[in-house]
Amino acid sequence: MSDDMILKVNNLSKCFKIYSNPWHRAREWLSLGNNTYHQPFWSLKDVSFTVRKGDFFGIIGENGAGKSTLLKIITGVLKPTSGSYQLNGKALSLLELGTDFNPELSGRGNAIYSAELLGFPQGYVQERIKEIEEFSELGDFFDRPMKLYSSGMKTRLAFSLFAFLECDVLILDEVLAVGDIFFQQKCYARLEELIAKQITIILVTHQLA
Repeated sequence: MSDDMILKVNNLSKCFKIYSNPWHRAREWLSLGNNTYHQPFWSLKDVSFTVRKGDFFGIIGENGAGKSTLLKIITGVLKPTSGSYQLNGKALSLLELGTDFNPELSGRGNAIYSAELLGFPQGYVQERIKEIEEFSELGDFFDRPMKLYSSGMKTRLAFSLFAFLECDVLILDEVLAVGDIFFQQKCYARLEELIAKQITIILVTHQLA
């Protein structure tokens, strides 16, 4: 990859095996591959593209088009059936909003806990917590349990956290589809600031318009 190339995807494909019932999976396994009891479903087929440092790269498609599967392969959650990819740098991905949040912890506690899960050292988020708190506009709820949060409030916290963590690539999957228009505009303005710092943004949406 060239110096300014941060992601290269080459003929990436992913096939899932669809079984009509769990017993068919066991029978296929016991046959040592001699008998087939599944239907192949290709979520991705020969996808290729390149992304350069500082790009704002959009992936648009209808529900079920394979967008999330593609991102899960890029971030190492899934393995491809065929093809290859190369990611040059540290990537942060906000794929499934709030799945790592603890409903019993406050917004502040979740911000600290989530950053540590992502491998950031202790004390890293505390140095940025004021910026995260102010950007989220959660007010007193920032120090209240997340089980009291609406989906829009979870969006605010999640985006605010990821927008102030250091990375080379920030991957967002439908995260801006929830929440009010004014906060969405604020998020896009923040993304422009990150791009100015040569951080690559990959934004996925099913909103074809």
